[in-house]
Amino acid sequence: MFRRLISLHPRRVAAALLGVLLAAVGWAFLTPSRGQDPDLVRASYDQSYAFAPDAGSVLRQSPVVIVYLDVASHLRERQDQRLPWSRALHAQLLRRLTDAGASVVVFDVLFGGAGPNAVVDRDFTAALREHGRVVLAAELADSGRRTGGGAEAVSQVSRVLPFEPFREAAAAWGIAALRVDEDFSVRRHYEGRPNMGAPGLATEAARLAGSIPRSESADRWLRYYGPPLSIPHAGYSEALRDEGLPPDFFRGRVVLVGARPMVASFGEQRDEFRSPAASMGGRDVLMPAVEVQATQVLNLMRDDGLRRLPLETEKLILAVLACVAAGILVRMRPVPGAGVALGLVVGLVGIAAWAWRGPGYWFPWLIPAAVQIPGAWAGSVAYHSVEWYRQRRRLEAERRVAERKIREQAALLDKAQDAILVEDLQGRLGYANPAARRLYGLEDPAAAQRGVLDRVGAPSAPRLAEARAAVRQHGEWLGELEQSGAAGPLTVQSRWTLIRDEAGEPGGVLVINTDITEKKRLEAQFLQTQRLETVGALAGGMAHDLNNALSPVLLGVQLLRRDETDPERLNLLEVMETNTHRGAEMVRRVLWFARGTGGDRRPLDCGPLLRELEQVLRQTFPARISVGVLAPRDLWPVRANATELHQVLLNLCVNARDAMPEGGELSLAADNISLTATEAAGLPHGRAGDFVLLLVADTGTGIDPKVLPRLFEPFFTTKPVGVGTGLGLATVARIVTAHSGFVNIRSDVGVGTTFEVYLPRDTGEVSESDAGGPLPSRGRGEMLIVAVAENALREMLVATLRENGYEVLASAGTGAVRELVEAHRDRLRLLLLEADAPGAADEPGLGGIPVLWIGPAPVGGATFVEKPIVAGPFLAAVAAALRSGT
Repeated sequence: MFRRLISLHPRRVAAALLGVLLAAVGWAFLTPSRGQDPDLVRASYDQSYAFAPDAGSVLRQSPVVIVYLDVASHLRERQDQRLPWSRALHAQLLRRLTDAGASVVVFDVLFGGAGPNAVVDRDFTAALREHGRVVLAAELADSGRRTGGGAEAVSQVSRVLPFEPFREAAAAWGIAALRVDEDFSVRRHYEGRPNMGAPGLATEAARLAGSIPRSESADRWLRYYGPPLSIPHAGYSEALRDEGLPPDFFRGRVVLVGARPMVASFGEQRDEFRSPAASMGGRDVLMPAVEVQATQVLNLMRDDGLRRLPLETEKLILAVLACVAAGILVRMRPVPGAGVALGLVVGLVGIAAWAWRGPGYWFPWLIPAAVQIPGAWAGSVAYHSVEWYRQRRRLEAERRVAERKIREQAALLDKAQDAILVEDLQGRLGYANPAARRLYGLEDPAAAQRGVLDRVGAPSAPRLAEARAAVRQHGEWLGELEQSGAAGPLTVQSRWTLIRDEAGEPGGVLVINTDITEKKRLEAQFLQTQRLETVGALAGGMAHDLNNALSPVLLGVQLLRRDETDPERLNLLEVMETNTHRGAEMVRRVLWFARGTGGDRRPLDCGPLLRELEQVLRQTFPARISVGVLAPRDLWPVRANATELHQVLLNLCVNARDAMPEGGELSLAADNISLTATEAAGLPHGRAGDFVLLLVADTGTGIDPKVLPRLFEPFFTTKPVGVGTGLGLATVARIVTAHSGFVNIRSDVGVGTTFEVYLPRDTGEVSESDAGGPLPSRGRGEMLIVAVAENALREMLVATLRENGYEVLASAGTGAVRELVEAHRDRLRLLLLEADAPGAADEPGLGGIPVLWIGPAPVGGATFVEKPIVAGPFLAAVAAALRSGT
């Protein structure tokens, strides 16, 4: 019977079944669980505030105002935020409100017992009587015992009333509790516990104000008039002194006094709740509890609170809507049915808005709007899909087979990473796969475009003509081409194949291009890196040999100067020593470059460094470039390595010179600057603090804004091939970052460029080198062994040590050291070994004799003297090593 009914009237049966199902679903979403309304019910109430009219006129003429116990009042009245407010202040406020003509005063503050001062309590009692219309707050205390059983079991509670003299002097009291939902929102009025003789605080305030609540609707719902702090309010101090308040602000109004929660002020608890009227748009704003009480009072006084239909009526409405929606939408095709479903939702929303704004009713309209009507449309789609499937399944099966074959063939080309193009013999583009369209920026691949390959291959036009000739003659061609892509110039590995038709006649050319731009760039970078590594290795080797050559010269000059008295010869020796030191410094810089380090950092004054660089630039830069330096004498010190800082400034100056081929002005400056957090936020990688600003500015061609983001990338350069390595600015960025600084660039094309280097201020004192200072105290005949392979260096070290009172044994290398140690172990005090000599790492264990290393610091961090050797630091290191070894 049922099958026959389905075969005769399938649409009606589907509509009826769908209507019953949607009605059951709606009832499930409507039914409360665990004493709380379901989410969609609460959401319907919350979202209905989108229908609410502007409450500005209501709030401007509001008969209810609030006095907040806020942070400013706590501070101004010097009230300890951990203790209750002074009742003397409450008495003063109450008299102030009495004088201002407040109709009713409601204290949402619990006065549970006598205060610390009985005189103050009597004064507050007198203030209550003087006003005569004051409502005090009470609360309910849970006894912890349970009565009854099952789901209806409740806790036994007792009332905590105001202090008896206050209660007798007040006009009324009420429970200051609220009906809070599980999402910490207050949606319903709290009527108190009438069966316990405990009325609600808001109910008593409204009754005292002359408003009688509607008896036919015991279950009232709050109508909020806006987001938190919408109801007119004033701070406690403002109300106490009448400062900044409009005239007659309190006259004839109900005044509620309560706390405005303060973070980290009222301890752990926050007396506030989430406002449904403020949760639109994803915001979740908390409303003080006293404002919720004020909203309840305002609802009762204006008699505009919200009401909800009985549960059975709502179920009937949901059932009718489900059946109507299912009956209409199942009869329609899905596309027009979507429009009808949208119309039903809009109509439903309109009715809900009218009910909210008019008679003040609301119902869970989101259940039919978000569940039942979309469900009816989804059921209609499912029904028509099944019908369509049953009627077309054979045709669809054949179509799927054909489409699958086409997709498989097309996917082979679409998924290819290479650019695939087909061009006819007249130069028109016939096909381009997605990779080709992305690579060359082709917008309409289906249209026949003439000369596409000529356009993108313009950078290598001769090779393109060669490829066409070769493919027509031999049927294929393979080679590299320079082309213009969507993202800029590129290099491709191109393979051309001649396409022939069924008759064997040429019909077109298949071109497959593989982008090898990145590969070429990496190859070039690799070769450039290899060249730089080779240069660094050669420089390191040369610097090592020069160190060995300069050390004897420095030691010899210093030994000669000690015994020389002729002024002319002393001057000559001083000139020789100065130039030898200059050469040693150059060697040291080469060694630092070869090792990839820049030496240690010390407090440094940047002023002399800029002035020294100015002299170098004036001597080396073309005369058409004017160089100016501005460096105050009171610059803060920075902790830096002078060589690395010199390299940063020199790299920036060289770039400035290259940007001014026709000449211009190069300015170097330094200044002390203190960055605030706001100023630092406007600089890339900036931070607040004290800095020394080094500025290099030119009047050159400027930098294209498109290039600025890549300016500090290694190997990136805007100079022609062979002119720049692309490492200058990358080195600048690396050195400045290692010094805990940062760089800012300001550039205008055609105007010039300014590089700003920010280095953090150092609080240490600027140290001076002691290389040429007086020699330390002489030795006392201590026996030393000097094992150095270089004859000249070894002889000068031995002479210097003997000249200064040491007994020295010499060895040409570390091989014979062990025999000397065994022979003189009793008197031997110190070994001097070359750190970079073969087998040096195996020597430190020679009987526990201390070792002073000559050359770079060995692994393990032992004491060392760096080449080239200067007599003062060398003898000081020997003395220190002897002291530490004893």
